Amino acid sequence: MNFRQLEYFLAVADAGQITAAAHHLHMAQPPLSYQIKQLENELGVPLLNRAASGVTLTPAGQLLRDYARQLIDLRERADSQVRSLGQGLAGVLSVGVVSSSMGATPNAKLRTLTRHYPKVQIRLFEDNTYGLLDRLEKHLIDIAIVRTPFTAPGLASKVLATENMVAVVPQKYDHFAGATLQVADLADVPLIIYRRFEQIFQTTFDEQGIQPFIACTCDDARTAVQWADARMGVAVVPQTVAEEISGATTAIRPIHYQPWRTTLKLVWPATIKPSPLLQRFIDSY
Repeated sequence: MNFRQLEYFLAVADAGQITAAAHHLHMAQPPLSYQIKQLENELGVPLLNRAASGVTLTPAGQLLRDYARQLIDLRERADSQVRSLGQGLAGVLSVGVVSSSMGATPNAKLRTLTRHYPKVQIRLFEDNTYGLLDRLEKHLIDIAIVRTPFTAPGLASKVLATENMVAVVPQKYDHFAGATLQVADLADVPLIIYRRFEQIFQTTFDEQGIQPFIACTCDDARTAVQWADARMGVAVVPQTVAEEISGATTAIRPIHYQPWRTTLKLVWPATIKPSPLLQRFIDSY
């Protein structure tokens, strides 16, 4: 028993006549009759009651009709879903994101992708850059949005955005002379820093002979901004984070220092050819 025989059988069952079914299938009547007879011989039971006026289904034929419709429907759905997966129109994508990637994801193109292909599922995993790089190496995620600096050979990448560090300044500490700050301006205010950049900041302070007071070090740039909003100090964070979540009681001051720039990157294993779905995700950025 094969799908072609089941399709022939359903055509006969629906038409009630072998001649009409043959016309619908664009084939001659004798080959169709032969296929139905072969199906009956294979199953060992009659499927049709044949009469001059047409055919009706035997009880076995009625049972096979129900199963045949289910099987053909299942085949069509399987065919559609497998083709969709192969073309990147469906499937599950595991994506790692750093907390400071706000503003970069989800973007308009990604929203369009998921709107046009509603069977695409995205599973987000939030961690710091090195935690996400470790997940990529262990193949626990497909792709990640991370922030420089980092060292991780064997990755393909796509630059999403490069931005400056800014100071999120509560009113009680906002006594700076200009709208744009120099590194030296941070020497006399309590600082709240994102641990991701602790070493970069400290290196700069040492080079410039500055010994600022680090009031708080945290693992999430959003937390740094929240503490600045609570007047616990001046937060130094990437610009997009400050713009997204800082409150009305703080001011955002650009810091004029070229080395304090950071880049968001989309990264994935260079040794693995992206699946159609992964490639669609990459192309959405």
